[in-house]
Amino acid sequence: MIVWIFLKTYKMAYANTGEFNVLYPTRRKMANILKRIVDNELGEYSEGTLVSSIRINAKITGFQKLEIQIVAAYYFIFLNNGVPETSNQYGPNGGSIAPRDFVSQFTSELAAKGITAEIYSQYTDWLTKKYPLVEAIKVLEKQQKLVYTFEALFAPPDFIQGFPLDV
Repeated sequence: MIVWIFLKTYKMAYANTGEFNVLYPTRRKMANILKRIVDNELGEYSEGTLVSSIRINAKITGFQKLEIQIVAAYYFIFLNNGVPETSNQYGPNGGSIAPRDFVSQFTSELAAKGITAEIYSQYTDWLTKKYPLVEAIKVLEKQQKLVYTFEALFAPPDFIQGFPLDV
């Protein structure tokens, strides 16, 4: 007896919101840069969970604002922003984490490797194909703005999403 199974294939696409979603190969390059920065900074203290959890979502909203969402294990934000001396019911425990400035290094690397320019080039190509009469290139060369957001993975139940990342 032969059983035939037919799988219907769906093509996934972003909703047409008028925003440009950065192409996957570029987002993969961005994630690899951030993974390398974190791995180099943590060195032997990195067990790999944080590095392997890093993902990047990116889109251009408005006209020139590049929004980069870093998706990673929840403690990424504590390593990036740092934590002042903490205390518990027994008083100060001397525990503090110095800020590692991953996002600041990441921003510098994006510019140095030409990835920010690549993203805006993709955006202007998309924009001129979608709206042929728009000449946005001159404006975008002058006004580039990067905004970072953070989405925590593996967060404990009392973790509050939405803390800003220090850049």
